[in-house]
Amino acid sequence: MDKLPHVAVQARRVLVIYNPAAGRSRSKRLAEVIAGLKLRGCVVTECKTGQRGDAEIFAREASAADHDIIVAAGGDGTVNEVVNGLVSGMNAPPRLAVIPLGTANVLALEIGLDPANADQIAETIATGAARTVHLGIANGRHFVLMAGAGLDAHVVEGVNIALKRHTGKLAYVVESLRQAFGYDFPALQVRANGEIYEARMVVACKGRFYGGPFIAAPDARLESPKLEVCILPMSGVSGLVRYGMALPMNKLAELPEVKVISAESITILGPRGAPLQGDGDIIARLPAEVSIARETVELVVPG
Repeated sequence: MDKLPHVAVQARRVLVIYNPAAGRSRSKRLAEVIAGLKLRGCVVTECKTGQRGDAEIFAREASAADHDIIVAAGGDGTVNEVVNGLVSGMNAPPRLAVIPLGTANVLALEIGLDPANADQIAETIATGAARTVHLGIANGRHFVLMAGAGLDAHVVEGVNIALKRHTGKLAYVVESLRQAFGYDFPALQVRANGEIYEARMVVACKGRFYGGPFIAAPDARLESPKLEVCILPMSGVSGLVRYGMALPMNKLAELPEVKVISAESITILGPRGAPLQGDGDIIARLPAEVSIARETVELVVPG
């Protein structure tokens, strides 16, 4: 993320919302971060989730009178839950911070937070800067990073959770290969800025990175009140291979057939009921209205 003027934050009362089912190494890192927060004078309250949706409920019920910062400890999906809870629970919610414990940790990449550096994470939460993040919203559900329709959403919906827990990103590769030869790449239509675009895959980005340290939308910024929309028209295995090779080289947006447009709102049309993924989880179904939300969050980032 580009350097901008920061507002100093002194974290005192910190609520950490986390999934106790995380693996041993992630649990160890979480414990190290919490210990680091306490060493820095923070009063830490821990809140364990038991099932999907709990993080959103806990964040919604958290009070700004009791907590200065709400920490989402987990992957980008956990962050998404916490954000949806924060913006629906109060007019002036506490600041948001993250302890990245997920598979891709795309938000951590966006803000320059090292998932393996417990000391940096604790220092950021305790003394970091606050930055206003403009959220996206799709059919009423908020997202922080991106919302996508097409093959990526079907992969997110079909990925084997047990395999993901044991192999991380490899589970998405396996599911992509499994679907590549059976997915029919139905036509999608994107309506934006008074224009109509034909696509097979589309990703509305709030951040630059997609699926890891891979730049899909070079001009996207969390603090921007704009979506950067990647429109991918090719279908079939050849298109998947072409895009799959370009993305790790950060060349996806440079392909001549790929369009990246700026918009405040778009409509995605396609097979009714087809999934729309947001921040790595299914958050809506087509047809989808995707736009910049009225709500913002104050995200604590490294100083």
